[in-house]
Order: sequence, then C-alpha cells, then structure tokens
Amino acid sequence: MWLTRLLLYAILTAFPASATLSLLAPSPSPTSRWPYRLATHHQHGHPSPHPAGIRPSIASLTFISTFAANRNGILRRYNGDIGRLMAEQVNVGLDLDNVSTGAVMMGEEGDEYVDRGLRFGGVGRLYASKDATITPDIVLDRLSSATVAVVGLGGVGSWTAESLCRSGIGNLILIDLDDICISNTNRQLHATSSAVGKMKISQMKERLLDINPRCNVTLIHDFVTVDNADALLQQMMGPNNDALSACIDAIDGMHEKTALILACVRRGVPIVTCGGAAGRIDPTRIVVDDLTKVQEDRLLFRCRKLLRQGFGFPKVPVPTSRGKKPRVRRWRIPAVYSTEVQQKTPSAATAAAAAAAETTSSFRTCDGALGTACFVTGTFGFLAACKVVEMIALDEYVVPKKQGNSR
Repeated sequence: MWLTRLLLYAILTAFPASATLSLLAPSPSPTSRWPYRLATHHQHGHPSPHPAGIRPSIASLTFISTFAANRNGILRRYNGDIGRLMAEQVNVGLDLDNVSTGAVMMGEEGDEYVDRGLRFGGVGRLYASKDATITPDIVLDRLSSATVAVVGLGGVGSWTAESLCRSGIGNLILIDLDDICISNTNRQLHATSSAVGKMKISQMKERLLDINPRCNVTLIHDFVTVDNADALLQQMMGPNNDALSACIDAIDGMHEKTALILACVRRGVPIVTCGGAAGRIDPTRIVVDDLTKVQEDRLLFRCRKLLRQGFGFPKVPVPTSRGKKPRVRRWRIPAVYSTEVQQKTPSAATAAAAAAAETTSSFRTCDGALGTACFVTGTFGFLAACKVVEMIALDEYVVPKKQGNSR
C-alpha cells in the first residue's frame, strides 16, 4: 500500500502545477476510501476539494482516469471513487462549458480505447463473466462494431435505443417519421416539454450522442410500410448485405410489423419483435420467448396469423413422445410480450371521445384508448435491448429460419 502511495506521489509531483492532488496520511474518516485525497477547505459555506485559489485542471482529472484505466491492477478498486470525484469537481464549479464531450475523462488526446473502458467497462466485465473464453475487451469490441436498427421510436423504441447506447453499441439506426406530442409524456423517454413538436429520432440522436459521443447514429425519416419494408432493410444492410447486426421492431401496426419481420426472415437478419404494451399495468409479467409461444398479445397473434396464412409459416406441431402435448417448431424470432391479460377495449362512447380528441397538432392526444404507463413500455424496451446485446456480446445470434414463401 505504501509503495503504491509513493508511486502516485512521484508521478503527481512531476505533473503540472495545476494538478491539485496531494498525498496524505490514511484518513480515519469512514467516508473516504482513497489512498490519496484532495485537501479541502470551505468556500461560500460549502466544502471544496481544492485549496483556496486553485481549481482542479482537466489535466489532473485526465491523469486520474487514464491511470486508473491503464493500471487497473493497482487502482481497480477505486474506479467507483473516480466517478464520485468527477461529480464533486462539477459540483464545486469546474467550468466545463468550453470542454468537448468526453474531454473531462480523456483530455485532448481523445484516447478512444480508454474512454470506451471507462464508459462501458462494466458491460464488458458482465458478459465476459458468462463465458470464460472471452475477455471484457472482446465483448466491447463486438458491441462497438455492431450495428442495430430500432424501428419505431415511441413508448418502447425510445427506451430500447437508449439502453443499446448505454450498453456500448457503436452504431445505431433510428427509423421513425413522427414528432413528439404532449401526450407522449407518460410513456416515451424523449417526451419533455421542450421537445414537444420536434422529431422523435432527432431528439433521440441528440440524447444518445450526449451519452456516448462516439456512437454513430443514423436517422431514417420514414415510416415502415408493407411497400417499403424490404427496401429499407436492404438500405440498412449496405452493398455487401452484412452491415446490419440485428433489428428491433417496435412498430405498433399489424401489417407493417409483419412486413418488417418477413423482410428480416428473408435476409437472415436477427430480429426481436415487441408486442403491445397498452392496457397493462404489471411489468413483472413481461417475458421474452419465440413468436410461436406468445400468449395474451393480440398484436402478435395477428402478426403470427398473417405469417401463417399469407406466407406459409408452419403450424405443424413437432412430434413428441406419447402422452405429451405436441409443440410447435420455433421460428427463431424472439418476441417481447406480456402474459398479463390485456384490459378490455373501452366502450364505443369512450373510443369515440378519444378519437374526437385527436388533432393534427403536437398537442394532440395520441395515447390510445387503453392507456399506457412508462414502467411497462420501458420494460418492453429494456428486454428487447437485453436480448440483442446478449446476442452480440456472446456472439450467439438468433437468426430466423426461412419459412414458406420467405425462402
């Protein structure tokens, strides 16, 4: 321990005078776990972690973060405190207005490798612990090089997109052509007072780049339709048909959803489809299973029926041993749905009143007659993102089987 302190002291004394760290004897305070800490004083009645007249520099913060990442054998257990120190620096008035995003952690050199480790190292360690043959760096390489499309940036898709970004996905494609209306507030992540009237994917891109400036976010201002689903998917796959790692379907229209699923099946693109979140109040009933196993979801029921009747997807049960219930062969299309019984459709009078409230302005009512809650739509989005991140991180893609007319 003392050897570590002496090493830190030697480096810090050789560092520019603006660095404000000083080596101190072990503190009896139970709130400090640092082997070194900043001298404190009181300014305007608030404790400050730097001596009077001296402000911590970007260089000193850069040193702390880079040293912690590159010497994790020595300082790994202090990584949590580094984040706390950064928060303290901001609270005491460190001027970050003229500092580009990410520079607080990395300084001017913009070391992408270290920056990635600081932001998403926890995700890398999490999935590396599931497979002894891979390292956290391998996981992060897979995530940062992946491209995921999120189709529909509403109550489910907005939460999905942010979850993917915070998990280290390096390339995101957002597809939607809707603007934010005030009644989106109860369920959509990007719906704030200042965002009303703005395009959903534009607001989402701004938010995602604030989370990870190195994420490549591509916007496609369009709705997926039966006529354009195939062309849009081809566009996303690129000239070599290999640019898209996975697709998340957060569309709420039956025919459009079916068209996107069919396009992904034809091209062998892993897809996770999301069922209906409206009319449900219990997020603990939301699960992920193959589309053939879905229960209590009218939207996915209809999609499944269309795929069977219109495109020859099989319904033939798999033979089982005598006395056991026959099971349907999986289509390898993961679906997020709720086993909670959906609320009944409201009366005709209530539905008519809801329809009358619809307008063309951004203050329209667009929540639907059944109603929705963010803790339900958010859980749908989190589970969809979870499934895709797991595929990519562990390199275990669930590629849909070509069925019937999709061959």
